[in-house]
Amino acid sequence: MLIAINPRKYGLRAIKTAALSLALAVSFQVAAQNDKERVESIEVFGEKTTLQLKRAFDNQRFEFLELYNSINETAKFDVICKYEKPIGSQIARKLCEPRYMIDFRALTVQTWSTQPGIDFNRLPNDDTLRFLTKDTREEAYQHVAALVATNQKLLDRFMKLDALHERIKASEEGGMNGK
Repeated sequence: MLIAINPRKYGLRAIKTAALSLALAVSFQVAAQNDKERVESIEVFGEKTTLQLKRAFDNQRFEFLELYNSINETAKFDVICKYEKPIGSQIARKLCEPRYMIDFRALTVQTWSTQPGIDFNRLPNDDTLRFLTKDTREEAYQHVAALVATNQKLLDRFMKLDALHERIKASEEGGMNGK
């Protein structure tokens, strides 16, 4: 059996098929380029755990205090940081305290110790010391606020601290709500 092929009919079909294939290839190439552009502009945000946020907050706090102490000219408002090991632990933690509180504690020990040696039972606890230094603490807050308001670097560090604090609060609230 002999099949006759009409060259006009199949030639036209071949041209249409080739044109359609070319159009599809070009559209796929354009789509692939668009996908590449989208992939390059995608930003990925990771979530930190609450513990990681707290560590970042502590690091930022120490940087803030270091900058604050370098700018501060009033000695009694300096913040002194040192490493201490809590009783029963070998892990030292960095603790910070304003100079006026350290000086007041030393004065209290001298004043309240009437005998040789120190009777720790007679010394006031930290809550009592905070109460007794309330006015100085308010003055210190005003001093810090004034320095933050007048120094851009200190303000930037403070804003980073505040942002981390807000993220920690949101993380803890999310954890309590079962998220």
